[in-house]
Amino acid sequence: DEFEISVRSHLLELIEQLLSVQSDRNNVDEDDDAALTTLLQYLKDVSLLCLHISITTNSTTNTTAIKKLPFLLIEDTIDSLPLKLIQRVWSSSAHPSLCISSYILSNNNNNQTTLLTSPQLFIPTSKFVLLRICNKLLRLLSNTNRDANFAGEIMMLLAQVFPLSERSAMNVLGGFNVGNVLRVEG
Repeated sequence: DEFEISVRSHLLELIEQLLSVQSDRNNVDEDDDAALTTLLQYLKDVSLLCLHISITTNSTTNTTAIKKLPFLLIEDTIDSLPLKLIQRVWSSSAHPSLCISSYILSNNNNNQTTLLTSPQLFIPTSKFVLLRICNKLLRLLSNTNRDANFAGEIMMLLAQVFPLSERSAMNVLGGFNVGNVLRVEG
């Protein structure tokens, strides 16, 4: 799909700009902040565009790719950035309304308002991509032992987005670690 190729190639250009600003150590943080803001705004704008297209289009064949696109963009972003920048993109205190976690699930006036988890975009293929993103991040964090708070944010997001009855959260086969013995001191 030409739209997907265009959007993803522009995203990679924005990521390249952010990484080049990061690699230039003589640079001022304002340039870094501007590149990060541009990237976050682009991700949010594309997500809003995909939501609009999926609401206004009746065809199911073309909208499946559109509905999955925001999640693929987030995955591309996470695959392309180092951990330090992933944390800033995921939950940035400088840009609370633009960070990824704010538009996957956010609270406004005690009402649950969502962009990416709206029924128009959060279809089974999108759920798998979000689950893959979160598992990738948790795997990356487990290898580094750097930030337990960030890992906790990701797990809280998964707990809020996926219901307890979700098949991926259940032990369908019933396999347990019977070799693990708990000894209680008395």
